[in-house]
Amino acid sequence: MLNRTADTQKRTWWASGEVSTHIMIWVLYTIYFSLLIHFFSGDPITPKFILQAIVYRMGDAMLFYGLALVVLPRFFSKSKIFQLTLSFLVLLGLYLGWRAWIEYILMPGLFNTVGAKIAQMVSLTIFNGNTYVMFSVGYFFALKSIKQQKEIAHQEIAIAEKDAEIARQDAELAILAKEKTLAEMAFLRAQINPHFLYNTLNMLYSKVRGASKEAGNIILTFAEMMRYATSTRMQQDTVDLEGELDFVKQYLELQRQRFNNNIFIDYEEQGDFSYFRIMPMVLITIVENSFKHGELHDPESPLQIRAILEDDILTFSTWNLKRKDDNPITDKGQTGIGIDNIKKRLKVVHGEAQELSVIDDKDDYAVFFTLNFNYNPNGI
Repeated sequence: MLNRTADTQKRTWWASGEVSTHIMIWVLYTIYFSLLIHFFSGDPITPKFILQAIVYRMGDAMLFYGLALVVLPRFFSKSKIFQLTLSFLVLLGLYLGWRAWIEYILMPGLFNTVGAKIAQMVSLTIFNGNTYVMFSVGYFFALKSIKQQKEIAHQEIAIAEKDAEIARQDAELAILAKEKTLAEMAFLRAQINPHFLYNTLNMLYSKVRGASKEAGNIILTFAEMMRYATSTRMQQDTVDLEGELDFVKQYLELQRQRFNNNIFIDYEEQGDFSYFRIMPMVLITIVENSFKHGELHDPESPLQIRAILEDDILTFSTWNLKRKDDNPITDKGQTGIGIDNIKKRLKVVHGEAQELSVIDDKDDYAVFFTLNFNYNPNGI
């Protein structure tokens, strides 16, 4: 973990664009330090003098960055005291070796005697080393503090974004709840007296049955549909899937009778629908939209409706050719609940277990609805 932290800090340093700044600081520092030596010791500024200043600063930089970017990031913790001490001594040894190489091999003869040379070299090295060690430790903690402040800022931004997202979701849920309440109120207003409606329809059925069996069947089918649509179960979040499919089939039969069997519908269902529940009025809304947009008089291209339940996944789809004229086959008694509203309600009732998509192009109109009854958002 500490190794990854050290690597991250080094990558951050190299990627931060600070390298050129550091080089410039070291160049200016080398010039400043060399001029001090020149003015106080009187050493002439020669190529050897310049080379000496550069190689000395290279050793100082090795100690500074080795401690700030390698040793401390890797081993600065209570459990790494031994590794920290050992690494520091190794780094200090390399620093001493670098200074000894300069004064014994690269530029010998700086001091009169070997003893004096060694003593002065070690003392100067320790003095200079302590200075760069302090600078290095300060630089390490400065980087560490800046990094922590950035992490805190990122965390605060992430928390603020999450809070904003939660607030947005809460607002959407509040809007959906309000829309659901308004829809329920409208539904209740439509139920002024359903018994009066049923009694009237039954009276009409008894009157026309003798004169026209077909008209009597139409009234009977419509009465059954209204009984289902205005029942109290429609106020629940979910209803029996089988009942919804029966409602769709009654609607299709009513439309066939309405247009004297001059519309062409290819309906197919597969599976056992009796054990599952679904949000009410979803399937009928999809079918109503097919009637609204479709050309239903072409026997070669009938309205295709498929209700398939496989592996506890419902797939309900419709497809039809789009009508070319401007006079749609519309049912004056449509529910008025559009696809967009259905999508919002589905999200509240079934969440991510459902998906509804619409294809509405120049020639075709299709709707695909899937509902996974085994969906578990926690993946258990």
